[in-house]
Amino acid sequence: MNPVLAREARQRFRGRWSWLVITGWVIAVGLLTYLFYFAGRNISIDIFSLRGPLSGLNQAGQWVFDGMSLVLLTAVGFMVPGLTALSVVGERQRQTLHLLQITQVTPLGIVMGKLFSSVGYFLLLILAVVPLLGIPLAFGAIGLVDVLVVMAMLVLVVAMLASVSIWVSARAKSNRAAVALSYLLAVAIFFGSFVLMGVEALVIRDDVEDDSRELVSTWINPYVAMADAVYFPYDDLEGFFDTPEIPTPMFPFKALVSLRQGEDLPDGGLPGFRRIPGWIATTLIYGLVIALCLWRAARLVTAPRPLPGRRKRARAPDASR
Repeated sequence: MNPVLAREARQRFRGRWSWLVITGWVIAVGLLTYLFYFAGRNISIDIFSLRGPLSGLNQAGQWVFDGMSLVLLTAVGFMVPGLTALSVVGERQRQTLHLLQITQVTPLGIVMGKLFSSVGYFLLLILAVVPLLGIPLAFGAIGLVDVLVVMAMLVLVVAMLASVSIWVSARAKSNRAAVALSYLLAVAIFFGSFVLMGVEALVIRDDVEDDSRELVSTWINPYVAMADAVYFPYDDLEGFFDTPEIPTPMFPFKALVSLRQGEDLPDGGLPGFRRIPGWIATTLIYGLVIALCLWRAARLVTAPRPLPGRRKRARAPDASR
């Protein structure tokens, strides 16, 4: 086992407040799950005028699934940078980084140990609330494949953000700079990409309903990527300007997926128009970002080599003295 990972895991999981953080996390997510269930069921009952104790459970399950997926993805953006921003710069501030550099652990091993410790802790938080995703599964709103797809996308986004934060931590000279820049990049990826979508849709494209061009900016947004993966292979997409029977929390992102796939073209899209799934493009981009950030971080934590120079010859003692 990676010694850096073993040490980081002991520090994180044996901390005094670890159990309290996990308990509070589960309670908070459980309350949000109930709110999504309550909202989805009441909306479906009001729209369809349903009555009975089992009325609206399917729609409520869809609300719970969409809402939980977005909550967990948003939690990734807010928590992962804070968990990894101090991974390397903290060692440098405590003057313990050079101790790691002179061990037999390779620079890449140091970086991977930091990465797995941060990712592992957040995956523990996700696994703690996975039973809540079984609620829409029991209601028949989703299938097991949908849960696995959401889990896979969460792991991908966690790995990408953690890699970026570790690279920032390896470059930073202070704790504040590492935390600030890590959160700035996370906000740019999660929310700044929406600004790029607006610029691309309203400035670059002549008509927002003209689907002859690709929405490239959607490739870097994790929300759109998750919606694209969940609704793949696009059997039940509506048009971008269509109003769904029951709106769900993920409907705005589903609408962007519809716009990419040409659902607003005449007759709901032309034969053979389907583009490459957006989640595949996002996976490739995030994979490249992970590889580059880990490579650069490993280069930055490598022990500096002594500068080449001539050794000064020691003067021979004078025999006459």
